[in-house]
Amino acid sequence: NCMATDEEKNKEKAVREEGQSKRTELSRLQLEKLKKAKEKARISETFSVIAHQLMNTLELLRGYTEVLMTETFGSLNGKQKEYLADSLTNIKKMLKMVTELLDITRIDEGRYQIQKKQIDLAKVCEDVISNFTVWARASNCEFIFEKPKEPMTALTDPLKIYDVVENFLSNAVKYKPAGKGIITISLEKKGDNVQFTCKDNGVGIAAEDHKKVFSKFYRSEKAFEIDPSGTGIGLYIIKSIIELSGGKVWFESEPDKGTAFHFTLPFIK
Repeated sequence: NCMATDEEKNKEKAVREEGQSKRTELSRLQLEKLKKAKEKARISETFSVIAHQLMNTLELLRGYTEVLMTETFGSLNGKQKEYLADSLTNIKKMLKMVTELLDITRIDEGRYQIQKKQIDLAKVCEDVISNFTVWARASNCEFIFEKPKEPMTALTDPLKIYDVVENFLSNAVKYKPAGKGIITISLEKKGDNVQFTCKDNGVGIAAEDHKKVFSKFYRSEKAFEIDPSGTGIGLYIIKSIIELSGGKVWFESEPDKGTAFHFTLPFIK
């Protein structure tokens, strides 16, 4: 009986020690998780401060450059105008990049917001196509807009959806085939949604890259070869904009045959 009692006590002690060990390990893991969360928050805050300082500086540079280009303070020769125009283009590119990096931080922290309003998606498409027509022709590309007969009113953020359409059309031009690029944009009503499609005959996306296309900072080798200056964050932001609007985004693609990107938005009568 004494031996049995000792065995029971030893078992109880072992169970207690095991339980204590698990609790200690759990506390350690929770502490590590808390430390990582605090470190992530500190890095995010530091990044936001630096990014906003960059934004302010770039906005000042843009303002000064635009004033100089008006020739208010003296006439400019052809070469000066050319250099200032190039400077302004690159300043705007940097501003866009910093804005996108800030957007990514907000998305990752769950702070990204959109201002939903009723918009005419056909009008958005026409505006983007109009702005891109000269560049597209210079790149040997043609836009074909299959304009719907009925209004395509949807609920989303007007400014952000313009960026979404602009991004899809811009990528279609960048990743055109060796010959002429044909880019078809269409809108149609699908149930309670408006569906946008941008279809091209470009280089396409390899099957092994399909699952990574909407990932943050991801760029395929082919995309990098064609456009080394890309950041790989546009589609990641697009996915958030569309999903926050109550829609979805997807694509079909085959290498050397082209890509079709689609998204839906809630239809407003």
